[in-house]
Amino acid sequence: MLTHKGTATIKTERLILRKYKLSDANDIFENYATDNRVTKFLSWQPYENINQLEDFISSRVDIYSDDVYDWVIEFENHVIGSISVIRDDGQNENCEIGYCIGYDYQKKGIASEALTAVLNYLFTEVGYHRIFAKHDIENSASGKVMQKCDMIYEGKLREHYLRHDGTRSDSLIYAILKSDFEKLEKI
Repeated sequence: MLTHKGTATIKTERLILRKYKLSDANDIFENYATDNRVTKFLSWQPYENINQLEDFISSRVDIYSDDVYDWVIEFENHVIGSISVIRDDGQNENCEIGYCIGYDYQKKGIASEALTAVLNYLFTEVGYHRIFAKHDIENSASGKVMQKCDMIYEGKLREHYLRHDGTRSDSLIYAILKSDFEKLEKI
């Protein structure tokens, strides 16, 4: 049984994972939301102006509740990405995680640090049994983050994603069970 606690602040060695604030708009705009290198494999297009982004952030702030898990990734006092439960299957105690991180902050272990912290929170505090994530087949860097977090490759979903440019792509799915995660904690 899940014990929903909502988006609690999580601190790691280098990061603060916390709820969105309207004052995050400039950082998000500058660090990743306008960068096609970041959004290339996502369903949303780069933001064209800060007003659009402020509307998005406002919508995120408005939905926070005990069963919403939606963090910004703060690094060195700047918001450089986000990580969220994007699909919840509470009946089966499963959820899907999605994340994105600014291009200049990729390949520095930040995404895996954030994902590990969120996995820990969702397994130990909320009680999920299985957590999975998917990535565009062409975005191997995202898959490497999942592998680094000991998620297991489960398969390919053919033409699963409809990208914002109208093209379709396969996605690869990785997952980790609570029991797998607990074994890692003991090592």
